[in-house]
Amino acid sequence: MDPIHYAERFLIALLGRVQDLSRRTRPTDQRRVEDSHAFWNDEARSDLKTIMHWRGEGPFRDDQFWLDLGRRHLSMLKRAAEWADISFPVEAIVEWGCGGGMNAVHFAREASVYYGVDVNERSLEECVRQVDAGAQATGSCIPVLIEAGEPESAFERIDGPCDLFFSSYVFEVFPSPGYGLRVLRVAHDLLRPGGVALIQVRYHSGARAVSGDRLAYARNWLSNTSYTIEGLWTSSQEIGFEPLYVTLVPLQPELDESRYAYFALKR
Repeated sequence: MDPIHYAERFLIALLGRVQDLSRRTRPTDQRRVEDSHAFWNDEARSDLKTIMHWRGEGPFRDDQFWLDLGRRHLSMLKRAAEWADISFPVEAIVEWGCGGGMNAVHFAREASVYYGVDVNERSLEECVRQVDAGAQATGSCIPVLIEAGEPESAFERIDGPCDLFFSSYVFEVFPSPGYGLRVLRVAHDLLRPGGVALIQVRYHSGARAVSGDRLAYARNWLSNTSYTIEGLWTSSQEIGFEPLYVTLVPLQPELDESRYAYFALKR
């Protein structure tokens, strides 16, 4: 082998080792945030549209199921709003993790402005397309693209304050519980005084062991983050929310999921 060619290959291999070592020695939370962003933008995944709840994909090939699940979430959001004396239609709704627009096609009819926040640009485009195709929006439907590592960047695109904040099937796939609380702080600051957040999380009881395998986001994406009921209740108070109520859904057979809790929180 030519000495120069050998040296080039050696340097390339050495650079790769250095980059890998750098990645491995970065703070765990930072690595997991980066890995989560890469996961939700991996176009090579054949199931990406399914897990982002696109119409016509996976279980949502049943169009009525896709529509009905969104209507159910709207009904839950209206119940939370009622507890805080918020009447529909409202000025602005923020949905964190809007995916393919399953909720947006219903929410956009109930607000002057609907903001759909997501880390995947194609899903944001699909969300807007679904809203426009159904002529569902009574006001503006504004897509908000963020990097997973910068949830606070949503402030740059959302002209708050907002009346309602909603997030379902998202907190459980956040990189860590701490990251979820970071997003909850964003929710608090986006809302007007008296505004309400309705968030769905996965809950657990008692101590929860974390194995080394949990460092691999892609292998655990569906069960990365959960909270105890009392723990999240207390954390929301520390952020500045007044918890209104929590609804437990131990089993959700339609999606083959379990241990869901819906927290209604008032700023």
